[in-house]
Amino acid sequence: MLQYLDRHVNSAEAVGPDGSRPDEAARLKRLRELSTVSSGADPVLDALIDAACLAANTPIGLITLLDGERQWFKSKRGIEGDGSRRADAFCDHTIRASIPFVVPDAARDVRFANNPFVTGSDRIRFYAGVPLEIEPGLRLGSLCVLDRVPRRLGADVRGLLERLARCAVERLLQTEDRYLLSRIDQGRIDRAKADKAALALAEAALAEDRFVLHYQPKIALDTGRRVGFEALLRLRKADGSVLGPAAFAAALDEPTLSRRIGSQVLQRAVAQAKAWETAGIDFGHIAINVSSAQFMALPGSPGLVEEILGATRSAGLSPYRIQIEVTEGVMLSEQGGDIGTQLEALRVARFIVAFDDFGTGFASLVHLKELAYDQIKIDGSFVRAMTSSNADHAIVKAIVDMAKAMGKHIVAEGVETMAERQALQELGCHYGQGYLFGRPAGASKWQFSPE
Repeated sequence: MLQYLDRHVNSAEAVGPDGSRPDEAARLKRLRELSTVSSGADPVLDALIDAACLAANTPIGLITLLDGERQWFKSKRGIEGDGSRRADAFCDHTIRASIPFVVPDAARDVRFANNPFVTGSDRIRFYAGVPLEIEPGLRLGSLCVLDRVPRRLGADVRGLLERLARCAVERLLQTEDRYLLSRIDQGRIDRAKADKAALALAEAALAEDRFVLHYQPKIALDTGRRVGFEALLRLRKADGSVLGPAAFAAALDEPTLSRRIGSQVLQRAVAQAKAWETAGIDFGHIAINVSSAQFMALPGSPGLVEEILGATRSAGLSPYRIQIEVTEGVMLSEQGGDIGTQLEALRVARFIVAFDDFGTGFASLVHLKELAYDQIKIDGSFVRAMTSSNADHAIVKAIVDMAKAMGKHIVAEGVETMAERQALQELGCHYGQGYLFGRPAGASKWQFSPE
């Protein structure tokens, strides 16, 4: 008579009400992560299987991993093939609970009497498996021993198999840790190489005068009138192609290079503003971004306030012609304690100061309250999503309402569609900037299209 032997695992805890196993999605996800590092033979796992077979006195031993459809033999002794259907796997029962799963005589067990491993050429009669529990509740496979004759498993051998299974888990995690560390280290190496190349690129661009400014217009949303431009830094390669800031971002983070590049941007913007003014072009103003390094006080060098004042006075420009934009990342830099004082000095000198990319930083509201700004620029990510997302629309509305209540002007960045423009106008946003009004371009494009 066929019967269940040793233990029955198909309990309510092992199978959910819909027939699915608890945490199966999480288990498969973890298995996929581990599989990226656990391919190929592993001599340590092979040694563990040898020890398991020796301890249990069985001719067959396996370390298996089970995905959604198959059982894979990670390490094996005494059996052919690389795996089987999961539906035929004894180990599929093993991973349903945290304790060992033992089948003394598979031919007399209703769960396995017709199993291909039992009726086929392998002729399995005995199975004992310990789940490989990689994390609490996540059992990815098993360490198991098998025999072609019925038998029992003593408590001492069972305990040894459990210890070997724990060693197998540690080995799998150790392999994963080594892989992750190698990826991290390689990532650092790759980033270091990329940064080194970016610094060299920026140094060459400064030496060969290949940094250029492109200008993107700002528009008054109520009238459509152009009120100014933002100067955007680009690098022109020797072949004439133009690179954006991502190509030399490391240089903008390196204090010495960042100061040199920032000074060049200021000089170029002032010179362009003067040229447009002389040509009678009503360009409004040019806004420039300043980095945290430019706020640093260095012996023998003018501070940012003195540098901006000196450049505009030498050109005979009104302070209203040059605007200063500062991101929250600058405010959170090590120079943050002195930045507020320098910005206030610029405002006293009648320069307009804008808080750029507002909404993306965790301290935006604190800075809105504590620092002296004239304008707030809403980050384009909110603008682009506001017509399709109630949450983003609410964020933009809240920013506009707060800014207006504090007497600030608002510039919306990243405006690309008429729907976005209309939505911003309805909220009372003052100005817009984005592809809808013009892509960044060299000064020559704008020089011949005055308002």
